[in-house]
Amino acid sequence: MARLPILNASAGADLDLPDAVPLAGRSGIGRPGWLNDRQGRKLRYLRFSVTDRCDLKCQYCMPAEGIPASPREDVLTFEEVVRICRIFKELGVTTVRLTGGEPLVRRNVDGLIRRIRDLGIEDIAMTTNATALRPLARRLVDAGLKRINVSLDSIDPETFRSMTRGGDVARVIDGIDAIRDAGIGVVKTNSVVVRGKNHTHLPQIVDWAWDRNIVPRFIELMPLGEGAKLGTGAVVPVQEMKALLGDRIVTDADPEHRSDRGPAGYVPAARGGGHKVGFIGAVTENFCERCNRIRITAKGDIRACLASPKGLSLRDLIRSGNDDEAILAQIRESLFGKWSGHHFNVSGVDDHEHVNMSALGG
Repeated sequence: MARLPILNASAGADLDLPDAVPLAGRSGIGRPGWLNDRQGRKLRYLRFSVTDRCDLKCQYCMPAEGIPASPREDVLTFEEVVRICRIFKELGVTTVRLTGGEPLVRRNVDGLIRRIRDLGIEDIAMTTNATALRPLARRLVDAGLKRINVSLDSIDPETFRSMTRGGDVARVIDGIDAIRDAGIGVVKTNSVVVRGKNHTHLPQIVDWAWDRNIVPRFIELMPLGEGAKLGTGAVVPVQEMKALLGDRIVTDADPEHRSDRGPAGYVPAARGGGHKVGFIGAVTENFCERCNRIRITAKGDIRACLASPKGLSLRDLIRSGNDDEAILAQIRESLFGKWSGHHFNVSGVDDHEHVNMSALGG
């Protein structure tokens, strides 16, 4: 499989990047039937995009003119989504996170959550921009949603409007308040940090989140799609993010990682109280050896990694009449070859400028 180069050295400042991606340990193969790759990583976390449509146009995600949405017939039906989730449950997946695009623009997503819960998958999460969350909050929690991550690049209205090309941060905060009032188990915020846009806003986001018992998380700008076009100079490394937070956090603490969750490393608040901040450093602090995730696009393609150029089409397998056993075998073969690393640091022509997160599933 071709390794796609990602960083364009002429696009901005140099970054302190790891020389190589370490291989995962080969311990713990799991029970027969569970899904593991050739690095020995147990793949237990399914990120499932239910749409490639979105009601915002974030600067690092899509161009100002937007991108064409896939024809409805190309997108998986909810019946197909549930069938795929059932197959992955048989392979040992314990967590399903619904993403997009923006998952809340898809009608009856609460009904989909209920059907996934009825499969016996208890850890159901969602990543959303929360613009449509207020009226759906109670229904989502009642259906079985346990955790939610909300994209929140700034709490300053003008900065938020600029970065999202028209978004209303007050509406997002209202949605967050609604899901908290509905009794959701865990709320986290995701802020993509872009130099010159919002990198000075980190302390304000942390204070705002901690006042509400929300866990703030900060993400390095990944060189994919519009993010790649912003150049390396726009990337704020995790270590710089920590310095920007100053005495709010224990900067020299070893990050805490959960093997059953996503890639974030969490450091505690200096003031205690159980508060923490999460950091995701896909560019400068590689976490591939801990990766336990599988992505499925809204059109049904498996992506073992954000940097994967293509993947197996589960939609085509289903619509060609294959039974579950045949599909399961194809999944296992496809994911056994999951890369040991993401190849973000390969030099050359930046083909990943032509990739967009809303199509892959953010």
